Amino acid sequence: MIHCLTKDSAPPYDCHAPMPVAFLFSAFMLTIGLGTPSMAQQVDSAAQIDSAVQVDSAAQPDSQIEEVDVTSRKQTALDAEAISLSDTPDAEPSVGGKTSIVLGAAARVAPVYEGSKTTKVSPFPYIDIHGLFHDRVFISDIRGLGIEIVEAGAFRAGVSFNDRGGRTSSDSPRLRGLPDIGSAASVAGFMTYSLKPFAFEFKVQRELGSQPGTEAELASSFAMAPSPRWHLSVGAQLNWHDAKFNQKYFGVTAAEAAQATALGNSMTVYAPGSGLGTVGITATSVYALTEHWGFVTRLGLRDLIGSPAKNSPLTERTFGVDFAAGAIYKF
Repeated sequence: MIHCLTKDSAPPYDCHAPMPVAFLFSAFMLTIGLGTPSMAQQVDSAAQIDSAVQVDSAAQPDSQIEEVDVTSRKQTALDAEAISLSDTPDAEPSVGGKTSIVLGAAARVAPVYEGSKTTKVSPFPYIDIHGLFHDRVFISDIRGLGIEIVEAGAFRAGVSFNDRGGRTSSDSPRLRGLPDIGSAASVAGFMTYSLKPFAFEFKVQRELGSQPGTEAELASSFAMAPSPRWHLSVGAQLNWHDAKFNQKYFGVTAAEAAQATALGNSMTVYAPGSGLGTVGITATSVYALTEHWGFVTRLGLRDLIGSPAKNSPLTERTFGVDFAAGAIYKF
C-alpha cells in the first residue's frame, strides 16, 4: 500500500508512480455514490460476527464443531472488516460485494531513481477503490485500473492499465547531461491465486510509447488483521526486464555519454541486455484511528540483483529504501 504506499511498484523508483490526478478524481466521482459503512460500524460488525460465532458454538454443544473451524470463522470476520492496502489485487480482504473507497495523502522518502544514492521527500496522494462490479474492477494509485476477466474460485486473471512515472536529470548529479525520461502508459496482464492469508501473483507489463519495454514480476503477500482496526500485510517481489526496458532506464548511448562527459559528468557507453532486475520486500500497516480516519505506514526494501542493472554506470547503490507515512479516509 500506500504497493511500496506497496505502490506494485521501479526502475526508476517510481515503478508504482501515482496515476494522473484528473483520471483518479474522475474515477472517484463515478464511484463515490457506492461508498461502504464507516470504520466504526465495521468494528461493531466484526464484534457482532465474533459474538455470533461464539453463540453458535455454545448453542450446539452436541455438534462436533472443531476449534480450528471456529477460529477460522472469527479470522474471516476480522479480515472482511479490516481496511487493507496491498500491491497484489487478491491480497485484500473481500468486501462482500460492496464498494470500498479510500483516499489518502502521505509523505514519501525514496531514491530519485532505482540505483541512485540520492533520496528526496515528495508528496504521495493515494486512492483505492475496489469491490466494483462484484469485485471484478479496481482503481488504485498503485495498481492502476484493473479488470478481472477470469474468476474460478481462488484463481483470477485480468488486465490492468497504468501510468508509469519517469525521472528528471536535475534530481541527481549522476544524471547530469542525460535526457529526462517522461511518464508512459502501460498495459499488463495478471494472474492471481489466493490461499488466505496468502496471495500470489504473476504479471507481465508492457510500457507503451516511443521507448517500449517489458517487465515480468512474481509477487506474493501475507495479510492479517490482529484486530478489526488494524491490518498488516507483507509482500515480496521479484522482477525481470527485457533489453529495451534496461536500455531505457540503465543504458547510455554514445551521444548521451559524450554530452554528460562534456558537462563534467564522466560517463561511459553502456548497452545492457535482458535479465533480472530487483528483489524487494514491502510491509504495510493500516490502523483505523476513528470511524473514518486511519494512519498508514509503508516500508519497502529493494535490491538490484541483475547484472544488467548492477553493472550500469548510472547505478551508485544497489540497495534502496522506500518509506511513506500518512493519513487515509474511508467512505
